[in-house]
Amino acid sequence: MQHKNSQSATATTRTSWNGNSELLTASLQQQPMERPAIESRSKIGPGLLLFPGTAQRHHENQVSKNLNMKSTTANANLNANENQVVVNQRKPCSIRSFRRPPLWQPRSAIVKKAEKLPEKVPEQSELDIESSACMSKAQAFVIEFLQGSSIHGFIYLAKCGLNFLERMLWFAFICVALFSIISLSQRTWQRFQTSPMVISMDRNKLVWNTSFPSLTVCPHKRIDDLKVDDYILAHSEQFEDEDDKENFRDFIVKLASLTYDNLETLPLNKSYGIDSNNYLDILYELKWPFEPEISSGAAVKMFIYETQTEFGICHSVNSLVARYNSYYYWRAGDWNLLDHGDRVTVHPLDGEIYAQIINLSTAYDVYFHGAGDVPSISKQRYTFPESDYTTVELIALEIYTNEEARAFTTKQRKCRFQYEADGMQTVPIYSFGLCLSECRMFFALRICGCVPHFYRNRLRNGRLLPVCGLECIGCLVRIKREIISLKSDKYNIHCNCLGNCDDSNFFVQSYRSRVWFLGANLQWGIIDYPKMQLRRDVLFSFADVLVYIGGLVGFFLGCSALSFTEIIYYFTARLVRRMFCN
Repeated sequence: MQHKNSQSATATTRTSWNGNSELLTASLQQQPMERPAIESRSKIGPGLLLFPGTAQRHHENQVSKNLNMKSTTANANLNANENQVVVNQRKPCSIRSFRRPPLWQPRSAIVKKAEKLPEKVPEQSELDIESSACMSKAQAFVIEFLQGSSIHGFIYLAKCGLNFLERMLWFAFICVALFSIISLSQRTWQRFQTSPMVISMDRNKLVWNTSFPSLTVCPHKRIDDLKVDDYILAHSEQFEDEDDKENFRDFIVKLASLTYDNLETLPLNKSYGIDSNNYLDILYELKWPFEPEISSGAAVKMFIYETQTEFGICHSVNSLVARYNSYYYWRAGDWNLLDHGDRVTVHPLDGEIYAQIINLSTAYDVYFHGAGDVPSISKQRYTFPESDYTTVELIALEIYTNEEARAFTTKQRKCRFQYEADGMQTVPIYSFGLCLSECRMFFALRICGCVPHFYRNRLRNGRLLPVCGLECIGCLVRIKREIISLKSDKYNIHCNCLGNCDDSNFFVQSYRSRVWFLGANLQWGIIDYPKMQLRRDVLFSFADVLVYIGGLVGFFLGCSALSFTEIIYYFTARLVRRMFCN
């Protein structure tokens, strides 16, 4: 009978695992021996908590142990029923076990774990805590910037999921891009600083005006004999005999014509009581009155000015700088700019235009140059006798600088305008010829300790330079080749003279002379107008530099001007907000 009851209970229980929970409850109530199995739930080991899903094997072991302790002498049928109940209490789903928190575990386990813990680290100082907090904020800020930057490649330096090798590979790519940008940008900037200009040819000859040729006439006769005789009578105590007086006449004539070419011809045996600082005063006191007249067919009137050059006392026509080298301008201590009026220009529609100097009454040397320049000892000169009527025909080649080039520096233009005279020490304007003259003067001062008398020896800063006397002429003779050419293997000569931005160059095409009974006359002009003009224009402006560098940055990093604005914003306003305000 009991065997049948157990079979029916087993069947009822098996039916309950198929989903009928009510049958399971009924079967448990009908079995009187099932209570120990149910009570065994409260006696499960202390180290585990049972929740729905506890391991089945653990449940079986606990139930079987409890049954053996309660009824060791129960019969076989009862044991079978108990085993069936235990089997019937199994659930098909798995039961998971979780470790109890330390507070739920036994005290012995907590003590063992406490023994394994390291000793307590001493407390950090407030400064270390603040520095570590700032470093953490800075690291988080940099990561935020890299992840949100619009510059290509930066995001991969802080992107999650990349290993160290991948980050270093992207970092190498970014470094190569930055190196390429910096290298090519430096070449672009160097080009902008050294050669942003281009000289082009303009052949529209009916558009521009051509400057009329300027010239400087240096007469061979510089000293008036009557004035020399008066000087000898006034200073008779300085002369011993008639030969001494004749030697003085020869000395004054050669001193008036003294230049670098004939330094060795000056007598050095006696100074006749004349101080070297007064050489120029004596020459102007005894000079011959050279007063030529000028006439021209141009619409603008031409003027002739007396000027002091490296060849002595001369006269310049249609010159804008001759008056700054005049003796009276020097002695007045003047540094002001002078009004020369407009330069004389001609147009092809004007036809043949000539200018003429009459009543020269002596042989002379002629130097042709532009209106903004002075004669130089290194340029070609033409000598004409006192009895000829000479006609000179010239051709012109002009270079004109665009107004946009005035915004560039002299190093970029490789030329100077007339008002850019910051480096000039003897005149308030700039001219290429005047710059070369100053360079020769300072070279002679550096080697021989003095300057020739035909230079202005008072500088703009008030310094008075010594004038070379007879004892220093020998030193000038030894270095005259270097002075003329401004090139030397022995001495370091660096003039830093740039050409005029607006310059005119004239070349003698032909000249002819014939005997003229009224004295020496000179006629010159342009018969063949130039068909080409050189223009100095801006080829590479600052806007081109920005476009070129911006293209490089966009090509290598894919960013724009707003990306750089983003960098400035991140590391100024946002950095302050993150580090101090948040």
